[in-house]
Amino acid sequence: MKKFISLILALLMVVSAVAMTACGNESATEAPTEAPTEEATEAQPEIIPETPYALDCFRINGIDIAEYVIVSNTSLGGVMTTAATELQKYIELTCGAKIDIVEGTVEAGTKRILIDGEARIPDNNDQWGVYSDEDGLVLAGTAKRSALYAVYYFLEEYLDWRFFTSDCETVYEHSLIDLKDVDDTYTHSITVRGLYTYDYEDSWISVKRYFNEHSKRNLTEAQGGMEGFTYMGIHNFGPLAETGYEKDQPCLNNQQNLDNIVKNTLAYLDANPWVPSVHISQNDNNNYCKCADCMADIEYYGAPSGSIIEMLNYVCEQLETYKDGIYKDVKVITFIYRYSFDAPENIICHDNIVVEYTIIDLCHQHAITDPECNHVYENDVLRNNAGIIEEINKWAAISKQCLIYDYGANFKFYYSAFPQFDVLRENYQYFSTIGAWGYMNLCNPHQPSCDFSELRFYLYAKLLQYPNMTEEEYQTHINEFLEAYYGPGWESIRAYLDWTIEAADANGKCYGVYSTPETMFGRNVFGPMDEQFQTWFNTAIEMAENEDQITRIRRVRISADYLAISDIFSECYNSEDPAVKQGIVDRTAQFLADLRELNLEWVMESRKLQPEYSERTKPRSF
Repeated sequence: MKKFISLILALLMVVSAVAMTACGNESATEAPTEAPTEEATEAQPEIIPETPYALDCFRINGIDIAEYVIVSNTSLGGVMTTAATELQKYIELTCGAKIDIVEGTVEAGTKRILIDGEARIPDNNDQWGVYSDEDGLVLAGTAKRSALYAVYYFLEEYLDWRFFTSDCETVYEHSLIDLKDVDDTYTHSITVRGLYTYDYEDSWISVKRYFNEHSKRNLTEAQGGMEGFTYMGIHNFGPLAETGYEKDQPCLNNQQNLDNIVKNTLAYLDANPWVPSVHISQNDNNNYCKCADCMADIEYYGAPSGSIIEMLNYVCEQLETYKDGIYKDVKVITFIYRYSFDAPENIICHDNIVVEYTIIDLCHQHAITDPECNHVYENDVLRNNAGIIEEINKWAAISKQCLIYDYGANFKFYYSAFPQFDVLRENYQYFSTIGAWGYMNLCNPHQPSCDFSELRFYLYAKLLQYPNMTEEEYQTHINEFLEAYYGPGWESIRAYLDWTIEAADANGKCYGVYSTPETMFGRNVFGPMDEQFQTWFNTAIEMAENEDQITRIRRVRISADYLAISDIFSECYNSEDPAVKQGIVDRTAQFLADLRELNLEWVMESRKLQPEYSERTKPRSF
């Protein structure tokens, strides 16, 4: 593991730091305190480095960084000012040298890092590059978005920064970095990238990890703007048909419903003519219409999804002819979800339809391509992964565009571990092969996690960026994150993470996002490990360097205590030894107090902790 310099992220703090500047020149520097741009809606947390700086000497083409300036054509607007100030800030945090920003152009021969918003990559918001030239470096991308991505890419790939979470960033130590002959172009294969979870409501970590979808966050123009895909919302068959959101699915053979859907879609586009896509998707239930006409459709198409595609084809045809075809290129996105996941026969999707594989019923015990996944699908929210791939292949044969909507939490048991880290890499390698236009993932949006979600979010971003990474690279990403996030005692946290994976593997049952802990791990497996868990977590806390690390360790400890206390509760509560009974009552009360203190008051997706519990209530009953 490379040694790194830790950073403290704090809001509303101003601290001066005396440190070594590039290549050993002593000077006093003040940590930057301003937000990157006045256009941003929120200020970034201030980052205050420990001293000495991580990089002793930073050179470009053999010349010390102090001889350089940053050049950015801020007249282009967009992200150009943000990109320049972010680069200036992080270079100073890396080596202590605060180099000037020059707007516009400089004289020939000036040593500079040019943030190029138009020349090298004129049209692609998801392509960026780092290039050497005789005057220094060029960070190339569009002023719309990718010039800012080029800055973060440069910081991570060339100065060894890691942007782990909204409150944890790290730069690794080096004695010398001298950049020469760099010629690096990167193209992100996924156009729309969204992660719906608690930490990523922070717009800055979203940008640093190249997420751009707008839901749950407001990415300003200075941060690259928004690349939406849920225009008109989701689960909106009812509202568009004017039959109601929470009610059964509207009949898609009813002409009035069809006319309403078209009318309301066109009204939305007339009010927002700039949107590239609209989302038209089923209400969030399985109650599709079973009238005679709809049942005849199911017989003909072989699946309820046939009526949906027939309706959407009709909508696309209306868009093509409306007002001389001004909306003929608008994509129409729909969920392929639960009752509609099975592909229809005897129909082809209109070219503008984007099918969104909403894989809520994925088995997380096995990789999606693992032939040993043999769960028998019986109308529960879990089918075997071979069946999912089979349906995806059928959809691919009748449609031209797709999205992936994945899930990364147990929505019925927020306090339980969710140990699918051993299958993520293989899953994302598969996703990368099917040509998805966008990728979304829904995790726990309510609160900080106790199931390693922060690690999971980071891995999602890295796997989208580098889906073909090796297993060794994947494990390195895990270890780097754990060391930075949990501190010097991270190996104890890694031991607990590995144990949860191994326990689920030993149990061997398919599990999904609504499965019980018993389905994932078996019965009474946490209780016998209670003493070992306490040793691991106590060790990690004793070695922690600050309160942030302690809080993070305590949060992930919740998942072990949640199931271990539940396993031993009845035996201890019914013990003839009063001290044993009182001990479990006190420990459970402390567990409940910890939940409230750590801001973990959501038990599951749809329920919060109750105000009071009796002493007989064990954690599994919260």
